[in-house]
Amino acid sequence: MKSEKARRAIGVSSVILVLVLAIYASMGLAEAQTVVRVFWDDFEDYEVKTYSGGAGPGPWLQSIGGGGSATYKIVSSGGNKFYSLESSDGVFVKSVLSNYFCLFGSCFYTGPNDYDIYARIKVVDGEGGLIFRVTSDLKKYYLATVYKSSKKMILWYVDEDQGPGAGPKLAEVALPAEVDPSDWFSMRVWVYKDNITVFVAGKKLASVIDDSIGYGSMGFYTYYGGKAYFDLFSLYVLTSEETTTKTVTSTKTATITSTTTVTSVSTTTLAGTGATITETITSTETVTSTVTSGGATTELVTKTVTETVTETREKRVIETVQVTRRAPPRTETVTTTVTQPGGLRCLIATAAFGSELAPQVQALREFRDGFVMKTFAGRNFMTAFNAFYYSWSPYIARAEYENPALRSFIKASIYPLLSSLELSKQAAKPFSAFPEFAVLISGVVASLLIGLVYASPLVVIISMILRWRRRDFRVRPLYLVMAFAAGLALFALAEVLTSPALMIPGSSAIVLSAIALGAITPTKLISSVLGRQKAGIS
Repeated sequence: MKSEKARRAIGVSSVILVLVLAIYASMGLAEAQTVVRVFWDDFEDYEVKTYSGGAGPGPWLQSIGGGGSATYKIVSSGGNKFYSLESSDGVFVKSVLSNYFCLFGSCFYTGPNDYDIYARIKVVDGEGGLIFRVTSDLKKYYLATVYKSSKKMILWYVDEDQGPGAGPKLAEVALPAEVDPSDWFSMRVWVYKDNITVFVAGKKLASVIDDSIGYGSMGFYTYYGGKAYFDLFSLYVLTSEETTTKTVTSTKTATITSTTTVTSVSTTTLAGTGATITETITSTETVTSTVTSGGATTELVTKTVTETVTETREKRVIETVQVTRRAPPRTETVTTTVTQPGGLRCLIATAAFGSELAPQVQALREFRDGFVMKTFAGRNFMTAFNAFYYSWSPYIARAEYENPALRSFIKASIYPLLSSLELSKQAAKPFSAFPEFAVLISGVVASLLIGLVYASPLVVIISMILRWRRRDFRVRPLYLVMAFAAGLALFALAEVLTSPALMIPGSSAIVLSAIALGAITPTKLISSVLGRQKAGIS
């Protein structure tokens, strides 16, 4: 009797545990930041020595542009280690994160396009600073550098093929009075689309717009005869969607074959096939972005741009706008809200296959963005999943870059996941007319297969060891089914009420309990077969 009560208590506890894990995952909705740190280096794990050639410490790639020589070291002083770049006669001395995938002489950038980087810097001689959006040939990049003698920060666009100082100077600002370049100070660069903002010692020194380079890696820099130290490097990447609101006043001349419905304040739909639009737009746009770095700093970056654009385009036009009509000539005040996906990266898969362009990585992104994220249930489940996944995946990805054996193992282990996701998608196809139900079917099938493929071998091994030691290993599927049913109830209620607060724990409970059911299924089958054989012998 006591053992039966104990088993029931364990079963009820299992149900509660699954639901608690689901609710805990849903807390990521409230705790999620606009950025996530995907890489951090304090240089403490590296050997104190001089690093020659292109292979720097860990993931750092060393390069000297324009000829000459330089010395790269990990230095230990005062109980701390840091990275030293010293030019003897090297012109462009730099060290870059190796976010590149090279094949047959061609290299592709695999890192993020928009990011926030931070480092502690000490300029011993000359200048030192951060470079970012470094192209794959390591010859073009932006440079935010601090000069020791003049106590200035200058933001450059650099093209090494044009020689030193040939690129345009984008900004030149005096350092804050309290900053001594010969002592440690902080530098931060925030780059989003064409917007570049530079901070020194927590103060914004420059904010410019430049479209010379749209993507590329990041790293450290010093110049001919210079020497600088670098420490506590951090890389943050956007993990959420960003919304931009525009107010545009424009005069349009358009020839459109369309169907238009207009009231005094209305939604106008313009739908034309092969429409030709010629328009001149003079607009003033204000974009305000909030970036939280490391859960500590909040910055408001505001830009005002006035531009005149004339364009003629031939395409299908489908536009929904809110319009306030005025007397001729035709003047419209248009308020449009544009939401652009943040495009979260598959960090572990990208590290395993070497590039975001790899077919396997694209398959994972297509399943997520092209299928799951298009449904209410899928979007809310991904909120919980992202909060969990991005809390640890950057460290695994970094370990992959540093350990080829680990990278090969993870690469091989991803293929069963790809097959499981494809099978789940095929299982959902008959229900494609009902997207919410289809994503539920796909999620259940994928979770069962993931538990079966990845977790069940370990459960079988544990069961065999316990059986060999003549100890019982009992797992009652009933309790997992109860947790699954509770998740389904929350799922259904969330769909009816359109409630993310219910959908996040509900979908998480379904996935966790389905994975657990898949994990114990082989063990239950083996136990059943062995039990029948034992009964037959007796």
